[in-house]
Amino acid sequence: MPERENIHRITDEALMQRYQATLDADVFEQLVERYWARGFAVATRHLKDRHAAEDALQEAFMRLLRSAERYDSAQPFATWFHVILRNTCLDMLRQRQSACRLSNREPETSPSQPAEVNKDREVEVLLGRLSSADRDVLMLRIVHNMPFSEIAPALGCSEEAARKRAQRALRRLRKDLEPAKLLTV
Repeated sequence: MPERENIHRITDEALMQRYQATLDADVFEQLVERYWARGFAVATRHLKDRHAAEDALQEAFMRLLRSAERYDSAQPFATWFHVILRNTCLDMLRQRQSACRLSNREPETSPSQPAEVNKDREVEVLLGRLSSADRDVLMLRIVHNMPFSEIAPALGCSEEAARKRAQRALRRLRKDLEPAKLLTV
C-alpha cells in the first residue's frame, strides 16, 4: 500500500481504479474526503434539507461501493459520482412525494420560508414539465455546473450532442415561461 500522502496526488479516476483492484478502505476514504463537501452542497440544493442531504450523500456513496466494478476509468469519476448522487436525490424526492400523496397532504411548505426557497420550488415545477432527458442535461449543466466534456459521458452522447440537448431544453423552458411570464430574462 502506498503511503497516505501519495494518495493525495493521484487522480480520482486512478483512485477509483485502485479501489476496484484492491477494495482498500483507505482509498475509498480518500474519494469520500474529496467529494463529501461538494456532494453535500449538491444534495442540499436538491433536497432543501440538511439531514436528508446527509442521508442522500451516504446512500450515494453506498451505491458507489455496490457498483464499483461497473466504473469505467476512461470516463471522469466526477461525472459518474454526480449521476449517482443526482439519482439518489431524485429517488428520495419521489419517495417524499409518494408519502405525501399517500397521506393526502401537500409537501411541507411554510410561509416563513425565504423567497429563494420558493423560487427554487418554482424552478423545480418548471423543470418537472420537461422530459427527463431535457431535465437531466439542464440539471447537470446548471445545478451541478458541469462542463459539457463531463456531461456527455454521463448522458452517453458526444459533447456536441450534449450542447444541443441543453440548447433545445432551454428553448423549451423559455417557451413554457413566455405565456406564464414567470421569469424575465
